[in-house]
Formats: sequence, structure tokens, C-alpha cells
Amino acid sequence: MKPLTFPRLTGAGLAACLAAGIAHQGYAELATRTRRHAGFERRRVRCDTGNIITYHVRRGTPGGPTLVCEAGLMNTATSWLLLADFLDPSISVLVYDRAGYGSSLRRCPEDYSLNESVGDLLQVIADGAGTDGACVLAGHSLGGYIAHRAAAAAPDRVDGVVLVDPNHPRELIHSRKQREGARAANLTMKLGPWSATLGAGLLMDKKGMFAFAAGSPHHRALRLEGSAPSTWRAALREWNYSYAFMLDGGRPLDRLHIPVWVVAAESTVRDIPEHHDLYEEYVASGDGGSIITIPGSTHVSVTGGTEHTPHTAKAIEQAVADAAARRGDDGPDRREAA
Repeated sequence: MKPLTFPRLTGAGLAACLAAGIAHQGYAELATRTRRHAGFERRRVRCDTGNIITYHVRRGTPGGPTLVCEAGLMNTATSWLLLADFLDPSISVLVYDRAGYGSSLRRCPEDYSLNESVGDLLQVIADGAGTDGACVLAGHSLGGYIAHRAAAAAPDRVDGVVLVDPNHPRELIHSRKQREGARAANLTMKLGPWSATLGAGLLMDKKGMFAFAAGSPHHRALRLEGSAPSTWRAALREWNYSYAFMLDGGRPLDRLHIPVWVVAAESTVRDIPEHHDLYEEYVASGDGGSIITIPGSTHVSVTGGTEHTPHTAKAIEQAVADAAARRGDDGPDRREAA
């Protein structure tokens, strides 16, 4: 038997760490792909892009409004569950995973573009949202911009849009601080998928990354999704396109004939004052709406923190009520008349 020298002990320790890390990421991947959300019906739809999208619906009052939620970069339907917990149960809630996240499969044969995600969202709405009541889209971060684009593509189906601390296609050329932050994020996104695949998800400082969700019943699920290689691969695909898109100045916002509300995180408008101009541009792109700032909130706690999410839910509830009232007051053909 060979003696246990320091190099052999070091090698054995590294091998054990690698094995533990790979086992952890395998478990995280399995949990992310098979997760079901209590109180929600799980359904799937095959989209024209070729993608197979998994979505989850919690039915509210028949004939009542439906809120369709679009997650941000590197987030799944799980990121909306805490907010759904605080919503009036009369509102139907639809949450879903974009292609490549969770159990949604990306089968599109073409290179990724935001138009792919917009098209998938439209088909999720057509398949899962009721047609009797108002339909309001809510999007966080990158999901906010996707929701805005989807509303423009379906003027006869969407009655309002709530953008929660959304990305804006011109934010990197409008704000020097935002552009500098994006450079650092770009390096993280490049390294993340390889690190997660090699088992480094176990070593990531998820306690710090997800400190905003402490006390949330969905905290553990969020942490596991942060270790899943599929989450990082999907996020990198979206990031590579979006980063170049925003560096190039994006494209002008579509004009909507429905209200556009922006729910802003206080830290965003405080630390990057230029962002408020972009939020005003979002509101001006619609017919009505306003900016609501959630005191003390950050970009991630505004939908995932137990202290701030109830206030975001209240703002979204009011937006849904306003959109439903507008639909009832003006009649079903108001958008065509506009």
C-alpha cells in the first residue's frame, strides 16, 4: 500500500470536492426540471418556434382578470411565486419558464433572438390565459422588455402592462454607470455555465446571492435553480444577444394603446438617476399608467423579498383593477378604435 503523501491527499481532496460539486449540480438540475408549484396547474404548449414551453396557472374567479408573468434573466416561474402568494386570489395567475429554463425545452433551430421569446410568450397567452376577462402582462428586468414587445404584437389581447424594474433597450448608452456594471456582468455570464457544469454551483456564494429572499418559502428553490447548469446556459444565450442589442442602442419602444405602469426599485432610481428617464419613456409609450417606486427595495427584492414584494403585489393588483375597469368602460373594441 502506497503511503499517503501530501500530493496524494491533496488530489484525493480535490477529487472528492469535484464529485460532491457534480452530484450537487445534478440534483439541482433534476429538482429544477421536475418542480411543480403548489396551487398551480402545470401545462405545456409546443410553439411555432419549435420550443416546448411549460407554464403554470392558478385559476381565479371565472371571467375575472388574468396576470401573465414574465421572469427576468436567469430566472424561472419560481421568481414570481412569492408575489403570487400576496395577490388577490380572484386574479388568475400564469407563470412560465422561457425556453431552456426549468422544464421548458428549447428546440428552435435558429440562433436566439428576443423575437423568439416574444413569440413563445404570445402562444403561452393564447393557450393558457382566459379570454373572458382582462389580460395584463407583468415583466421583471429583461422580462419587462419582452412583455412590452409582446403587448405591441397582440393589441387585441393585452389590456395592460406592468414593468417591474425593467431593462430598457437604450440603458447601456444612456447610463455610463449601467454600462460599466454590464461589463462586469458579462464576465460573470461567460464563466458561469462552465463553473456550474463542473460542479462549482456548490461553491457559489448563494447565501449572499439570494440573501434578498431570506424568509421566503421559495428561497431553497431559487438557490437550487442558481446551481443548475441549464439555468446558466439559457441565461448566457439570452445575455449574449441582449448585451449586444443594448450596446447597439436597441430599437425604439413600440407604441401601445393600453396603460403601461412601471414599478421601480428604489435602489435603481436612487443609484442610477438616468434610469428614471427611461422609465418615463416606458410610461409615455402607453395610454395611461404611472411610475410606482417601492421604498427600500432593490432590483431583486422588489419581487423576491418578503419585505418589499407585498407592496409590489399591491401595485400590480391596482394596475390589474384599472385595466379591467378600462376594458369594461370602453368596451372590447376600444383598441381598434384607438
